[in-house]
Amino acid sequence: MGKRISNIKCNTLRVNRSADLRGKEHGKYYGWTPGAGALGTGVTAKKYQWTQNGDIVTEYQIDITGLACKGDAANDVIGLAAGGAAYIDQYLESTHGIAYRCEVICVEAPGEGTATITANIDIALNTSGALAYDGAAGAAEIALGAHVKGGVFVDEALGLTSTDYIYLVEGDTAATTGVYNAGMLIIRFYGHPVLS
Repeated sequence: MGKRISNIKCNTLRVNRSADLRGKEHGKYYGWTPGAGALGTGVTAKKYQWTQNGDIVTEYQIDITGLACKGDAANDVIGLAAGGAAYIDQYLESTHGIAYRCEVICVEAPGEGTATITANIDIALNTSGALAYDGAAGAAEIALGAHVKGGVFVDEALGLTSTDYIYLVEGDTAATTGVYNAGMLIIRFYGHPVLS
């Protein structure tokens, strides 16, 4: 039989719900509109932004179902084969902070719907906000590799340029006009505002 313990002093822990905890739940950046060519046929893309220990964390939840990859050249834009600007967002130091870290988490592996796809998906930034499917985005600033379910890539040497547009691009030439029927990525940027 257990003994009753008495005379225990308990202190109340107060949690500040106005910052980190509240941010993920209520910090959705309303009004965010990615390029029409970046919108697949799967789960609706979402963007969240919150502060964490003084950093600005920006998270994109992207379902690539319905998007296509050409495969004739690495660093070409992944997007709707029908066309349309396929940028995810515009990187702005005023809202993202000075980005110093990027995490990409794969919660569903890229799947092949038609023809041949590539699971090697990188992130490139470009001055143009008009790049569409198969457009040349230039060398990927965030080179990742083949995505598998539960896989995580981290890049801490970004060197991004404010006002550039963010694109998903092919990391190799393995694809042959393939269309994805699966694939979910969580892309998370960490930045810090200029000190004032």
